[in-house]
Amino acid sequence: MAGKKLWIFRVSGGEPFRLHPKGNLQMVHDGGVENLLKCLCTADQAEDLEAEMLKHGCTVFKNCPMETPEQKTERKNVMQVLGGERPFPCQRCPACAWFDPHLDSLCGAGLAFGKPGWEDDAIKGSMTSDKFKDDFEACPLREGQLQ
Repeated sequence: MAGKKLWIFRVSGGEPFRLHPKGNLQMVHDGGVENLLKCLCTADQAEDLEAEMLKHGCTVFKNCPMETPEQKTERKNVMQVLGGERPFPCQRCPACAWFDPHLDSLCGAGLAFGKPGWEDDAIKGSMTSDKFKDDFEACPLREGQLQ
């Protein structure tokens, strides 16, 4: 199953068709307004399926909604915080402008336990906001950080 991913095809118009990719359920389009069809296949196989659908005069939008590494990190961090398995680094974090679920440290300024945060330019830009300045000054974890 190497290289196979779940592909979703949004198919509308055109002529009705039936496709039966190996190892998948039959893909049926009735020629109506819209059908959502799914197939576990490689990118090349998805291209071939799309070409076959287009031959029937259909409008086709194909998508492979796989999670990027960044999305996986964000989802993991948010779920841990919301699930209570991972506490915020401090009590101020839930309302802090620097809070960032994309980062393992959860802090854009890199204050939480001294881990990396945002790019220097993003930090400098954020410091033009009173909320970011105030939250930075009030952070109990910032001692020795970004000064």
